[in-house]
Amino acid sequence: MDKHLQSAIFGTPVLHPDEQHRNLGTFHERIDLGITFTQALLRDYSAELQTEITTHPNYQLLLHGLLDQDILDRYIKLANQANLKFAIRTDLLYQHEPDSLAIALAAPSAIQPDTINIDDRFPLPPLETTTTIPKQLLVERIYQHLERNRHDYHLRHHNN
Repeated sequence: MDKHLQSAIFGTPVLHPDEQHRNLGTFHERIDLGITFTQALLRDYSAELQTEITTHPNYQLLLHGLLDQDILDRYIKLANQANLKFAIRTDLLYQHEPDSLAIALAAPSAIQPDTINIDDRFPLPPLETTTTIPKQLLVERIYQHLERNRHDYHLRHHNN
């Protein structure tokens, strides 16, 4: 009886909640590819994801709800075109730092990829850069961008 009462009060218990909060609601061993907020804001990974989705059409695309709407739309469109299941995780329990997962392609069961980092799996040749923006300033701008998105999300969903 105590289990039922605890579930009614606190909700269904979650196995390894910290890991699931880091990985958009799934387990790390199920993630095939991951894209951080920083990566998602700097580059379009549609072609790389399309390659992986074609290879694994039974996987699911997990998207963090704090991504910019245009980025969400891009990957939702990709999932729809491939007839791939997707989910948008909007709960603020899911981590949302610049190096947190913003997009994950997840398998239905445990897999063993060498790495989940999309840049490691699909490396680009180095570009000649002319930017004078220090890396720390870039990370700070991305952090500020995420803070604005968190604030906007809070206003949209909690002030009705």
